[in-house]
Amino acid sequence: MKHAVLTAVLAVSLAANAASARTFGIGSNPQGSLAYSTAAGIAKVATETSDLKVRVIPQGGPIVTLPLVNSGELDFSISLSIPAAFATQGKAMFTKPGKQPNVRVAAALFPLQLGFFVRKDSPIRAIADLKGKRLGSGYPKQRVVLLTGAAKLATAGLTHKDVVGVPVPNGVRQVDDFMAGKIDAVTFSLTSGKTAQAHAKVGIRVLSLPKTPESEKAMQKIAPGSYIATIGPSPAHPGISGPTNIFEAPFLLMASSKTPDEVVYEVAKAIHGNKKKLVASHKAFKGMQESRLHLDVGIAYHPGAKRFYTEKGM
Repeated sequence: MKHAVLTAVLAVSLAANAASARTFGIGSNPQGSLAYSTAAGIAKVATETSDLKVRVIPQGGPIVTLPLVNSGELDFSISLSIPAAFATQGKAMFTKPGKQPNVRVAAALFPLQLGFFVRKDSPIRAIADLKGKRLGSGYPKQRVVLLTGAAKLATAGLTHKDVVGVPVPNGVRQVDDFMAGKIDAVTFSLTSGKTAQAHAKVGIRVLSLPKTPESEKAMQKIAPGSYIATIGPSPAHPGISGPTNIFEAPFLLMASSKTPDEVVYEVAKAIHGNKKKLVASHKAFKGMQESRLHLDVGIAYHPGAKRFYTEKGM
């Protein structure tokens, strides 16, 4: 019996040593992107605060990295919750590659905050008032803007067929056309520099989404992994003067089910205990809440992450 116990302890010790000796990779978009900066910050704190060696492997967006995580070729990846949810379902951009059953959530990092905004003096007061108004359409170079816009319209029972489409290549051009008076309402990141520019130039007002179980379900049908959050005025949110319901979808650290439990545990621990270091790597981490790293976005969590969050009483 004593020999069996010693053998088991030795096996665990050898496995831990092997894990610490190996370098683990976080897949991301190319350098210069938010995903890359996010991955770089996590890799740095995990390497500095544990026995792990973690590095960023720029590959492309989630359509590229999540299948590599699924197969175990990548240990981790950064993904917005929406494509991550589609990956587990085998829908939208993952219809062709199919379901990715081995992807798991390691941590919900910080939210992407989106909303519709109009000019401050616009008669448009609610999402339902966008019916018949001029909105950006097409977005061939940034299809996610079309998808998230459709999700927000759905909270009021509208679709893009209910508005007048103005073709634009991407979200930035949409804001430019809005400032030029060619578009009535914009769907975009509320914390972006472009939104701040629009507010400084013409003055904006963010429309509040209708927040009911039905409206949120309609939104999530188009954009799984998203939810409706209520925020208030702050320097980071131009165009908001009172409690306002907006679209949120968190950036996630994804892991492969083949990534060792102890490795995911240590990375989750590094993220939870080092917000200041993460913020120093990129200001987007200011939006991270340690108490919400285990946020339920409808995707299974990795056992190693679940063990850490359970130990923390989360």
